[in-house]
Amino acid sequence: MENENNTPAYKRPDPYRLEAFMPGTVQEICVKEGEEVKKGQKVLVLDAMKMDNELLSPVNGIVKKICVEAGKSIPKHALLIEFAPLQ
Repeated sequence: MENENNTPAYKRPDPYRLEAFMPGTVQEICVKEGEEVKKGQKVLVLDAMKMDNELLSPVNGIVKKICVEAGKSIPKHALLIEFAPLQ
């Protein structure tokens, strides 16, 4: 969908998908699939621009799928972790 200036319309991020904010290397995965997490809990450490960035869970939920491996380089916007709502 585009607006009148032919620029892409703003797409609200899906809170159940954690994506890389910049390219980097996954240093540590702090959760396991099926684990319950709280909003704000550290779930992954991403090394980007020589800094370790702790990525936090955006929601209270269940870790549905871990889409990366520790030690691997990833591009910007790569899907890191998918979450599912609590039942």
